[in-house]
Amino acid sequence: MYIPVYNKANNQISKAIVSGWSVHSNRDTKLYVRPQNVTVVHEPTALCTGAGLFLLIVVCSATGNFEQRQAIRDTWGSQARYTEIRKVSVKIREKYKNYNYSYDLIGKSKRMKREIADLSNLLPHLAAALRDNVDNLESEAPEKRFDDEMLPEFDMNREIGEQTENYDYNFESNVMRIPPRGFEDNPDLDKVLSILKLDKRFLKVEEKLRNTKVEPDFKLAFILGLPVNDSNSAVQRKIDEEIDKYGDIIQEDFIDSYNNLTLKSIMMLKWINNKCKDKVRYILKTDDDMYINVVNLVNNLRNKSKEFDERPSKGPGEREYLLLGDLICGARPVQDANNKWYSPRYMYNARVYPKYLSGTGYVMSVDAAAALYRAALNTNYFHLEDIYITGMCAMGARPLLVARDDPLFSYSRLRGGAACSAHARVTAHRVGPPHMRSLDRMLTDQRTVDKCERVRLTEVKPQNRSMYVAYRYTKLHRLYNCD
Repeated sequence: MYIPVYNKANNQISKAIVSGWSVHSNRDTKLYVRPQNVTVVHEPTALCTGAGLFLLIVVCSATGNFEQRQAIRDTWGSQARYTEIRKVSVKIREKYKNYNYSYDLIGKSKRMKREIADLSNLLPHLAAALRDNVDNLESEAPEKRFDDEMLPEFDMNREIGEQTENYDYNFESNVMRIPPRGFEDNPDLDKVLSILKLDKRFLKVEEKLRNTKVEPDFKLAFILGLPVNDSNSAVQRKIDEEIDKYGDIIQEDFIDSYNNLTLKSIMMLKWINNKCKDKVRYILKTDDDMYINVVNLVNNLRNKSKEFDERPSKGPGEREYLLLGDLICGARPVQDANNKWYSPRYMYNARVYPKYLSGTGYVMSVDAAAALYRAALNTNYFHLEDIYITGMCAMGARPLLVARDDPLFSYSRLRGGAACSAHARVTAHRVGPPHMRSLDRMLTDQRTVDKCERVRLTEVKPQNRSMYVAYRYTKLHRLYNCD
C-alpha cells in the first residue's frame, strides 16, 4: 500500500505547479523587468507631458480583449462622457445637498419624518415663542421718501464733477436708462472690447489664457504584453492598428498571460517611474472588466489631496505615500491546484497573506508607485498580482507603505440595482462591454441618477439600522486584524 500512495502523491506534486513558474524557475524580477534597459514596445506620447496631471488610469488588459478596450474608451474612459456624467451628478447632488435624513427620499409618496422623542415638550415652547414674536411686532411704519419735487434739482454726477452726456435720465421718475444712449438696439461689442483692451491688465490676462493649457482631470492608458504567439501574429497586427488609431496603449516586452499579471504591473510601475515621475499625482490600476465611476474617484481623491496638503504637520517637500482600495485581511493561501488562486508552497510558504488591496482597482500616489517599484526589484516573483504589489512589496517598501481601505472601492460584481451601485461606488467588478454601455447610458439619465441619489442618501434608515449594523460588523470582522 505504501508504493501506490507514494506514486499518487508524486503525481499530485508534479501537477501542482504554476504554469510558467516551476519550482526551478528563477524568480528574481530584475531578470524579467530589466530596469536598466528600454523594454517598451509601444507607448503613448501624450500622457505625462506636463506637471499638472491629477490622475492617470492604467487598465491592465489582455492582448485579445479589443472589445473591452473599445467599450472603456466609449464609456467611463471618455473625457466627453466623464464631462456629461459629472454635469448630471453635480446637478442632482446639488438638489439634495441640504438633505438632513429626516425624510425617506426613496418613497416620495410615503415620506415619514423621524420620530422625535421630546416632541411633546418641544411644541409648547415653540408655540410660546411664536406668540411672543407676534405680540412684539410693531405697527407698520410708512415708507419715507424724498419729496418728488426735490429730485430734478439734484444731479449726483454734476455734484461730483462727472460727465453726464453719455447717460439718459428720465427726471420724472429719476430712473437712468440701461443700456445708455446709443447702445439700445445694436450694442457694438467690438467697440466695448476695444475700450477694454486699452487697459494694460486686459492684454496680460488675454495672453495668459491663450497660452495656458488646462490638464484634464484624468488620462487613460492600457498596458499589454506580447501575444502568446510570435509578435507577427494576427493579434499583434490588430494591436498595431489599434495603437495607430488611438495612441493610448503601453505595450511591454513580456508574454501576456494570467500568471504574468504581476510582471505586467511591475512593468507598469517601471513605465510610470521613467515617464511620469513628478508629472502626475495619482495612478489608478484597474482591469478591463471593471466599471469605474471616474467622477466619484476624482472627487474622492480631491478630498484626499486636500487633507494631505492642508495638514498642519506637513513639512515642505514632504512626499505623499497613498495606497488606497478595497482592503483584504487574513486571507490564506489556496492549496487546491485546480483553483484559480492556487498558491504552491514553493512560491509562498507562510500561513497567511499580508493585508493587501484587491487588484480589481487600487490607487497609489506617484511617490508610492516609485517606492513599490524599488521594492519589486528586490522581492521574489509571486504570481498573484494584488498580493504581491500591494501586500508583499508594500511591506518591503522604504518607507513602509500602509494599504488603506476605502468603502467606495469594491471587488464585488454588480447585481440588482446595478446603476445605483455604480452611482454610489468607485469600482464595480465583472462588467462586460454591453453592460458597461448600458451603465453609461443610465448614469447620464437625470431621472435614473435622481433615483439613485435618493437610494444612496437613504441607504441607512432607522428601520434598516439593524441591517447596517450587521453589515458594519461583517466589514469590521473582515478587517479585524488589519490594524
